[in-house]
Amino acid sequence: MYIQRTLLLAIAVLLVCFPFITDWLTSDFSAWLRPYLVWSAIVLVAWLAQRPRQGDDL
Repeated sequence: MYIQRTLLLAIAVLLVCFPFITDWLTSDFSAWLRPYLVWSAIVLVAWLAQRPRQGDDL
Protein backbone atom coordinates (compact mmCIF):
# COMPACT_ATOMS: atom_id res chain seq x y z
CA MET A 1 0.00 0.00 0.00
CA TYR A 2 1.46 3.31 -1.10
CA ILE A 3 0.89 6.31 1.17
CA GLN A 4 1.41 9.65 -0.51
CA ARG A 5 3.98 12.02 0.95
CA THR A 6 1.49 14.88 0.89
CA LEU A 7 -0.94 12.88 2.99
CA LEU A 8 1.78 12.04 5.51
CA LEU A 9 2.73 15.72 5.72
CA ALA A 10 -0.91 16.71 6.25
CA ILE A 11 -1.26 14.17 9.07
CA ALA A 12 1.91 15.46 10.73
CA VAL A 13 0.72 19.08 10.51
CA LEU A 14 -2.67 18.12 11.94
CA LEU A 15 -1.04 16.35 14.88
CA VAL A 16 1.04 19.44 15.65
CA CYS A 17 -1.84 21.90 15.19
CA PHE A 18 -4.60 19.79 16.75
CA PRO A 19 -4.76 21.70 20.10
CA PHE A 20 -5.05 25.03 18.29
CA ILE A 21 -7.72 23.69 15.96
CA THR A 22 -9.84 22.31 18.80
CA ASP A 23 -9.60 25.60 20.70
CA TRP A 24 -10.63 27.48 17.56
CA LEU A 25 -13.60 25.18 16.93
CA THR A 26 -14.87 25.16 20.50
CA SER A 27 -14.37 28.81 21.42
CA ASP A 28 -17.40 30.55 22.88
CA PHE A 29 -17.56 33.19 20.16
CA SER A 30 -17.11 30.85 17.22
CA ALA A 31 -19.45 30.76 14.29
CA TRP A 32 -21.75 27.74 14.12
CA LEU A 33 -20.47 26.81 10.67
CA ARG A 34 -16.79 26.35 11.58
CA PRO A 35 -17.03 22.57 12.14
CA TYR A 36 -18.83 22.22 8.81
CA LEU A 37 -16.08 24.16 7.06
CA VAL A 38 -13.43 21.91 8.58
CA TRP A 39 -15.28 18.73 7.58
CA SER A 40 -15.86 20.10 4.08
CA ALA A 41 -12.13 20.75 3.73
CA ILE A 42 -11.36 17.21 4.92
CA VAL A 43 -13.79 15.71 2.40
CA LEU A 44 -12.33 17.86 -0.39
CA VAL A 45 -8.75 16.83 0.41
CA ALA A 46 -9.77 13.15 0.58
CA TRP A 47 -11.54 13.44 -2.77
CA LEU A 48 -8.51 15.11 -4.37
CA ALA A 49 -6.21 12.43 -2.98
CA GLN A 50 -8.38 9.57 -4.31
CA ARG A 51 -9.33 10.89 -7.75
CA PRO A 52 -8.93 8.51 -10.64
CA ARG A 53 -5.45 8.58 -12.12
CA GLN A 54 -4.60 8.86 -15.78
CA GLY A 55 -3.37 5.73 -17.50
CA ASP A 56 0.26 6.84 -17.49
CA ASP A 57 0.21 7.84 -13.80
CA LEU A 58 -0.07 4.25 -12.62
